[in-house]
Amino acid sequence: MKFCVFGAGAVGGFVGGMVARGHADVSLVARGEHLSSIQANGLKVITQDNEFVVDVPATDTPGDLGIQDVIFLSAKAHSLTVAAEAMQPLIGPDTVVVSAQNGIPFWYFYAHGGDLEGHTLQTVDPGARIASAIGNQRVIGCVITSSNIVEAPGVVRNIGNRVFALGEPDGMQSGRLSEIAALLETAGLSAPTGGDIRSEVWIKMWGNVSFSPMAVLTMSKLGPLVKGEHLKSLGIAIMEEVQAVGEALGVEFTATIAERLEGTRRVAGHKTSILQDLEAGRPMEVDGITGAVVELGRLLGVETPMIDLVYALMRQRAREAGLYPEIGVDPLAS
Repeated sequence: MKFCVFGAGAVGGFVGGMVARGHADVSLVARGEHLSSIQANGLKVITQDNEFVVDVPATDTPGDLGIQDVIFLSAKAHSLTVAAEAMQPLIGPDTVVVSAQNGIPFWYFYAHGGDLEGHTLQTVDPGARIASAIGNQRVIGCVITSSNIVEAPGVVRNIGNRVFALGEPDGMQSGRLSEIAALLETAGLSAPTGGDIRSEVWIKMWGNVSFSPMAVLTMSKLGPLVKGEHLKSLGIAIMEEVQAVGEALGVEFTATIAERLEGTRRVAGHKTSILQDLEAGRPMEVDGITGAVVELGRLLGVETPMIDLVYALMRQRAREAGLYPEIGVDPLAS
């Protein structure tokens, strides 16, 4: 199986390194100093109990790699419009794309079966350009519970967890889903396929929409946000609004807010990816996560006053830092 990681940063690099160690035919699409180091020295992966280096093809020119069986798409949501076009040389008639972004994915309303079947969120996929370029029928959804950092160019470290929940948009247990899950499991990753992938999206959204914006606004790791009473109360209020929007879509939350908070406490020392992006001067994931919930709230008639507030504050923080990817859509204005 030809397995290409498109966006081989912290998460993508970890996945690519683990799968390559399992002797799969892996290639990486990366950029900058990180790419240069991988090309010169290989990709170094550090886990809690091991470290190793894999020597795999790495490039910033996807056409160098040829058609792939599987593309693990771990580029950030705000970069997907460009990434979807750049991926075209990798895509053949049977190529599967594992979509592994934070937030509401571009394929969310494909094979959804509800009143919004086929709807496109403009905060996620303006003009449906991503879905048109990739093709929703190729997609397997992936929700990641794994903390990783790029420790230095060419070096990725797994801090904790390595769960990559997978699911077909239509909920079926397909052969391609089983094959990809088996590949990840063989590589030492957890790849459950038995749950509802959209429910998995929303359970992760609880944390992404609440504590990620708060981390940016306070420049704090997760610990103080879930231990301090006032900050925790704000987080819970946001999580309740997220749940209300999800339930309006028919999502069944298979965990409680208290259980989700406990999971956050267990990674109290973790710095959220959006805060890492702010500190590193990288474009920030604002709209595909928090902005998408604002857009959905208005679409469904669900009030989201606390989410609106933290979204407006975080967006302005990103603008002041010159790190807000303008998409020409303002969900607060609708």
